[in-house]
Amino acid sequence: MRRFLLLLALLAAAVPAAASAQIPVATPPVATTGAAEAITQTGATLTGTVDRNDGATTYHFEYGTSPAYGLTTPETAIPEGGTEPVTVKAPIASLTRDTTYNYRLVATNPAGISRGANRTFRTSPGPRPPAVTSTAARDVTSRGARLITTVDPNGLETTVRFQYGRTSNYGSFTSSVSAGSGDARVPLSVPLTGLRPNARYHFRAVATNSAGSTRSLDRSFVTPREPTGVSIAVNPSRVVWGGSVTVVGRVRGTSVGGTRIALERQDFPFSAAFRQHGDTRTANTDGSFRFELGSVFTTTHVRVVTRSTIVISSAIRTASSAVKVGATARTTSRRRARIAGAIWPLVTAGRVSLQKRSPRGRWATVRRKAAGRLDANRSRYAFSVKRQKRTGRYRVVVLARDGGAHVPGRSREVRVRALPKKRR
Repeated sequence: MRRFLLLLALLAAAVPAAASAQIPVATPPVATTGAAEAITQTGATLTGTVDRNDGATTYHFEYGTSPAYGLTTPETAIPEGGTEPVTVKAPIASLTRDTTYNYRLVATNPAGISRGANRTFRTSPGPRPPAVTSTAARDVTSRGARLITTVDPNGLETTVRFQYGRTSNYGSFTSSVSAGSGDARVPLSVPLTGLRPNARYHFRAVATNSAGSTRSLDRSFVTPREPTGVSIAVNPSRVVWGGSVTVVGRVRGTSVGGTRIALERQDFPFSAAFRQHGDTRTANTDGSFRFELGSVFTTTHVRVVTRSTIVISSAIRTASSAVKVGATARTTSRRRARIAGAIWPLVTAGRVSLQKRSPRGRWATVRRKAAGRLDANRSRYAFSVKRQKRTGRYRVVVLARDGGAHVPGRSREVRVRALPKKRR
């Protein structure tokens, strides 16, 4: 009897365990977040797939402008039956255009919750005003300029014009030009005419389409002065060897005050190019100017050139270098005197003429001779003359005969004393 009861007890314990082994264990669903579809400015359709794992399953989407979400779609049941994953979708609306949204799929069954991976999409921007970049001025002259800019129409028919004027209030504008209706940057250029020389102009580009207008930052440029000519004079035009000359003149044109100018020189034998002498200067308000050219040792060409956008050169003027002639008169005996002196520079082929002044003031040549060598840099001469009953007035004229490096020079007037009267 005891054995029978023990057998019954063992059978009773085994029956529940076998029944439990035949009941399937519930498994949570698997949610996979898919791509967003039908994206507009304010809406989209969220998609995904759910593997129900044979349970009664519902799903919804979480979404928002950050991974914290904050918004959800309604909870939706998935029809029962089948073992394959089910594609699910949910439309969302009232979104902000041109904004990035985060979202994920969430599926639930009695065994638990499954959350898909986070994904993002960006709502469509919709119609946008044009974009304006790279606004500048090119080819600026005294009376005009070329204004440039780059415009992206952002897919809408777009026109562009420039506002301009002497201040940032502008006051004038160009005609409109088309930038097309593409979705890429388009370079544009508009000419300006009728400007004033030496004036600052402000400008900006204005691009307009059906979504609005976009203005560039304020830009500015300065038109250059407008010199039309330069006149000069050299004073004196003939300078004694080693002396200085003054070059004066005037810049002609519009708004020429302040024009930068330079004196250029070309020394004998004029085979080298002109070179600047001294510093660059600015013309006075009325365009006048003055330069000093010191130490002229050979005949020199001079001119004045503007150092401006518009380059104007004066006519070439000549500063002639005259031979420097020294002269002294000394009595050598009762009846004779000696007139002698040095000549600057050394003139190896120079001809020396002794001239005497008549009572009527006319000069006449009385003697000629070749110049002699004094040292490496000078020549010399000497004349012996008779003393007359009256005081004689003389001067010496030297012809350099050096190919044009020097023009003739003359000495100061010297006097030879008259013969002494005989005593009675």
